[in-house]
Amino acid sequence: MKVKENQEEIISYLEDSSNFKSGRAEKVFIPENEDEVFEIFNFCVKTKTPITISGGGTGTVAGRIPLDGVIISAEYLNKIIEIDRNKKKATLQAGVVIDDFLKILEKQNLFYPPFPTERTAFIGGNVATNASGEYSFRFGPTRNYVQRIRMVLTTGKILDIKRGEIFEKNGFIDYGLFKIPLPSYRTPDVKCSAGYYSKNGMDGIDLIIGSEGTLGFITEVEVSLIEELPPRFIMITFLKDEENIPEIVKKIKEKKDELEIYSLEFFDKRSLLFLKDDFSFIPEDTCALYIEGVNDTEKMERWVEFVEEIKIVETVIGDDLLNYKKLIDFRHRLPENVNSYFKKIGSVKIAIDAAVPESKFEELFRFYKKIMDENPNIYSILFGHIGESHLHFNLFPKNEKEKEIAYRIYEECIKKAVSLGGTGFAEHGIGKLKHKYLEMMYGKQGILDMVKIKKIFDPHLILGLDNIFPRSYLYQV
Repeated sequence: MKVKENQEEIISYLEDSSNFKSGRAEKVFIPENEDEVFEIFNFCVKTKTPITISGGGTGTVAGRIPLDGVIISAEYLNKIIEIDRNKKKATLQAGVVIDDFLKILEKQNLFYPPFPTERTAFIGGNVATNASGEYSFRFGPTRNYVQRIRMVLTTGKILDIKRGEIFEKNGFIDYGLFKIPLPSYRTPDVKCSAGYYSKNGMDGIDLIIGSEGTLGFITEVEVSLIEELPPRFIMITFLKDEENIPEIVKKIKEKKDELEIYSLEFFDKRSLLFLKDDFSFIPEDTCALYIEGVNDTEKMERWVEFVEEIKIVETVIGDDLLNYKKLIDFRHRLPENVNSYFKKIGSVKIAIDAAVPESKFEELFRFYKKIMDENPNIYSILFGHIGESHLHFNLFPKNEKEKEIAYRIYEECIKKAVSLGGTGFAEHGIGKLKHKYLEMMYGKQGILDMVKIKKIFDPHLILGLDNIFPRSYLYQV
């Protein structure tokens, strides 16, 4: 085990993609095996020292950044224990880097579908946040592929749970070590990363997935795999009129299986302005739909037929390796350029991350557009995972007055998404930044129900403090 106590060595663990600046830690422990994890937990229980679990640092909600206490990093628990080609499954330690995993799978003609956009992420962090990736439109989030979790608890016990073994019954989930009550709320049937998962009859493993390091230290996960993907193409279609986007997207989604679509993304006119310097082929005054699918001649011809049915300005297709990679960069460059922009102007980015049922998407889309029209002074953009009825609505207030308006808009959007049967938090999790907004979604009783669950898993109240809900709530139950 390695221990870092010099603050110059610790500082890199107090950073992620959230720009959270309040992190502090006395030490960083880097265990190499479960026995050392137990040793760290035992020390922290005896000394009542808070512990925060650190993954790859790709999170956006400060989940791995403590306010006090110590950090336990998964970086040395980085072994791929087994890849079973026949059963299409793999067993990994929590610190395995996703990019390394994908490269090894490629040699065996296998694929891990929910890989995240940030490939330097750890598999343990993906499980802890129920991460979504480039192809979640087709394959869904991490939850769909987790078959087993092994987790060290602060009680000195191991919880080793397989999918299909333990289910909610009569309002409780009995893990053998303890029994937990199902919360009063239910997780909506949309892409969601909002607190502890809760469904009638749910599999007990799903409560652990998305728990953001508040219940235990995940040391091992088993995931299911699929055969490698066929060759793919990317098509970016530029359109003048944003008003018809919901209708067009609905028609495309009807062809999802027929044409084997992997990604369906949207970029509004304002978001494309952030890409103009990098991609000269973007026409003036247009929005765009980004589609990735199977590179098959017959399917491509049918796509061309479909595109001809709608009013387009231009279509760019990447069906060879060089242009395919160029258009993938088109998708990834926007968040990078946006982040650079708001740092440059000294502004903050207020990012709404809501998702709703497909039948309610058009209403949410028009709600966003109305807000943008009514607040022309606050620069805003709308882009993202339109195939999953999930867009990123980013606002860039320039001063305190605009910031006040923007945060009011944020709350209005959360309320709207929830009223439509959706979530205010489709991906990324809650961490330390979105507590009060999660309470808007589930109510205070829902948050207190989560607290009850956390206290059963972690009766010493030292693990992942201030993630999902403030630590002050621990003393209200």
